[in-house]
Amino acid sequence: MNKVFPVLLFVVSVLIAGTAAFFSVRGIGLLFAGSFLPVVIMASSLEIGKLFAVSFLYRKWDIMPFMLRFYLSIATFLLIIITSLGIFGFLSDAYQDTKNKVDHLESKITSINAQTISLKQQIDDGQNVNKNRQTNTNTNIDRYKNIYDAFVNQQNTTKMSYVDQLTSMDEALELLKSKGGGLFNNNKKKIQEMTDQQLPIRLELKNKIDDIELKIQSEYQSFLQKVDQSQPSQEVTFDAQPLIDQIEKNSEQILIHKESIHNTDIGSFKFIADAFNIQVDTAVKWFIIMIVVVFDPLAMCLIIGYNVYVYGSVTHVSPHVIPSVAKSSSGVRIRPVKR
Repeated sequence: MNKVFPVLLFVVSVLIAGTAAFFSVRGIGLLFAGSFLPVVIMASSLEIGKLFAVSFLYRKWDIMPFMLRFYLSIATFLLIIITSLGIFGFLSDAYQDTKNKVDHLESKITSINAQTISLKQQIDDGQNVNKNRQTNTNTNIDRYKNIYDAFVNQQNTTKMSYVDQLTSMDEALELLKSKGGGLFNNNKKKIQEMTDQQLPIRLELKNKIDDIELKIQSEYQSFLQKVDQSQPSQEVTFDAQPLIDQIEKNSEQILIHKESIHNTDIGSFKFIADAFNIQVDTAVKWFIIMIVVVFDPLAMCLIIGYNVYVYGSVTHVSPHVIPSVAKSSSGVRIRPVKR
């Protein structure tokens, strides 16, 4: 076991360090997408150099010059921070993609619910019309007008909900455009991504608004026909089956969209956020921070642990001894402690 453990320790250390390096290099590459390959090569070289710097610092700590020791220590610390920021950026970008999909699905659910409410209102209005067909012509005309007004109000309410969604998207886009760029901020890319994401939703909302206006116009023509045909001897029935079928289809679509939301990672975080009474974004942010805090520092600690296990504790070398040793040999070797 004593021979196998250092091998396992080394493999685990390199595996964690390599995984952290992958996420970090990927995140830094996304930040500088304009020169992705050169940035990946640069970040990869720094990650490899960090591993050797940690091992070198441990093994030659007492005999290396102070300035070299100081520089390597600062450089290693900064590289750990850079790696952690790269991991944070990668995970944040991945979460944002999922969040955008969930927002899109929730927007669809809201639109379908508004349409369902409108259909139910039409069914109720139609049933009320059937019950009052036997009244006199003037009463029928007044009722048809009320039905038409109720339908127009309902459609306008639905239309305003779509307009509000368009306004919200405009405000979100303007807010993103107003943010200044920074070292770790790819604002232009996010603006383009948000614009591309909003385009199909905007087209869908525009089509729905146009459809509502056509429905209002069609209802107006229908109202005029009912007025012309409003005679006590006429027997007119309202067929609600097509509207009922559409409501069932809407319910099926809502279930599909909710299942898609549940299958995302955000679904589980919503439960956590509700349990602690915080926003989902806040819960995800702190979860990513916890991952970042333990990821690369753990890898560096395991690299040091491997050196401790294999090479033993660093033996302190007196500064008076170093010159004499240097005269007798081209290098200074610290004898490892046997375990």
